[in-house]
Amino acid sequence: MLSEFDVLVLGAGPSGSEAAWALARRGFSVGLLSDSLDSVYRLEEAAQEPPAGGLMAAAWSPDPWTLQRRAKYLLEAEPRLHLFQSSAAALLTEGERVRGVRTWEGLEYLAGAVVLAVGSFLGARLQSGDLQESAGRWGEAAYPDLYRDLRERGFEFAPAFYEVPARDGAPRYRVDFMRFSAGEWDPESFALRRYQGLFAVGRVTMGGLEPSQRARAGMRLGGELQPV
Repeated sequence: MLSEFDVLVLGAGPSGSEAAWALARRGFSVGLLSDSLDSVYRLEEAAQEPPAGGLMAAAWSPDPWTLQRRAKYLLEAEPRLHLFQSSAAALLTEGERVRGVRTWEGLEYLAGAVVLAVGSFLGARLQSGDLQESAGRWGEAAYPDLYRDLRERGFEFAPAFYEVPARDGAPRYRVDFMRFSAGEWDPESFALRRYQGLFAVGRVTMGGLEPSQRARAGMRLGGELQPV
């Protein structure tokens, strides 16, 4: 199976969802890939207030579950945006340009630009009490294949982490993960320097950001990116 988009966004947290929504509303065809459709725009902590404009503002509620439900509804209702569930395993490249991604099922998706908004899912280890597992968030597996592919392509990473307090019956936990090293990306354009057409935004670049900060970063990328 081969699908083609103007932009393919990997990761449907605040950064990826905001970027995808903004790009679709600008008229681009957007594929938004999530490891779990149940976790689209899921927040580990409540946002203090929404940024001006964007998806978070349109779906705003101080309750993170209500915000998640509303945001997913708006994403699904956007006609130029295709939201689907899968796990990215590797980039597809042609010379110095990214052409898309391959999923763990072997499906290929082509795009004029690819945005990595994979949050805390690269090289991730979750700890909660005596429990340790390869997970980027409670109940969600990491992306080991994509992380391995990026490492083999020469990308360099730095360690980061975030902690989530006990909430709604779920225990406290910590996630240690890898983000792109500062020299790998341009904070002005969000471009990753090793390949043309490849961008990164959110925790995968800046570490443990608060939800509104991640949303603002995704909004800015979605408002500025020009796919080829």
